Amino acid sequence: MPFTFRGQNLDALLGDPLTAANSLYGIMGAADAELMEGLRLHWKKHIRETPGVNGTAWRPALKAFSAIEGFWGNTYSDHRLAKVLYGPGHSVATAAVTGVQSSAQFLRDFEAARDEAFYVFFQATSVNELAGVSFKATYYHKDVSALFEQRPHSAIKAIVSRRVIETAQIMLRILYGNMNMGWGSLYSTRTLATTLLLAQMHNSALSHYQSHYTGRRCYNQSAVAFTLLTFSYVVAQAWVDKGYEFNEQRWYYFWKLVGSLLGVDSRLIADDHAEAAQLWVLFFARGECFGGTPAPYPTNLDNGRIDPGLLAGYSVQPEANLIQWVPAFIVTQMRNSVRWGKYLLGY
Repeated sequence: MPFTFRGQNLDALLGDPLTAANSLYGIMGAADAELMEGLRLHWKKHIRETPGVNGTAWRPALKAFSAIEGFWGNTYSDHRLAKVLYGPGHSVATAAVTGVQSSAQFLRDFEAARDEAFYVFFQATSVNELAGVSFKATYYHKDVSALFEQRPHSAIKAIVSRRVIETAQIMLRILYGNMNMGWGSLYSTRTLATTLLLAQMHNSALSHYQSHYTGRRCYNQSAVAFTLLTFSYVVAQAWVDKGYEFNEQRWYYFWKLVGSLLGVDSRLIADDHAEAAQLWVLFFARGECFGGTPAPYPTNLDNGRIDPGLLAGYSVQPEANLIQWVPAFIVTQMRNSVRWGKYLLGY
């Protein structure tokens, strides 16, 4: 049976690289090739200057993202990049992704979506779901599993924990705008460039791995589209189950834009919770993930579908550098005081 979503057979694109022409990544590549090449070289330079950890090929990535935060100027400015996306020859394609006709409206909508995601992510329910289910659930996917099975550091708990925490910190930078908390607001957020750098990092580091399960490249459209679900759908379902209030439209809009900036084809990204549920089942029903149907309930990890070595190597331990996000947490809770009160009371 074909992988059919929204009435379209998507089999042909599941193994494609993360460079979809209808993604914001693909559009930016056509609109500003110099920027994209600069981000690629920025990552390459970081790799050359950063030693591997404990004799492995894994290198901490956070410094590369911090460099974007500290850059004084508008090269990586969201305002500049949004205008590039909406420039001549690219505005129609961009609007097809974002759903709005101007760069100014796009930035307003993206900021509102990031604010919503920031609030949701910072609550205990989300943190527990992310640490306990989301990261490990990525291993359900055959190509994701094949990728990490080939990376020896995936069995070293100390490195896996650092990778998980670092991923969380990069995501927090995307949510916050990756600007220096002291003076960064004087120039602009750098969310778009930060996410595009994440895409260049993954394309550079992961594109050469081949999956022994499917015969495809490991880092492909299917793998990343499913990974998006393990963070967007899994967390949202936890909130739905508990009856907590969140803005579904903004939450999924945030993930739609992040996925598009990573190069995911728009046809593989859910617009709302109902579509996310459909996609989740589809990945298992069409053999993209282990175990077939019925698909596991999103918030309950099914260890039997995960490679034992990867499962045994998983670990996440809090790190002191997360304390830097406490002020942002306080501000976010204050801005959402009414519904945070409802959250604390359990309704």
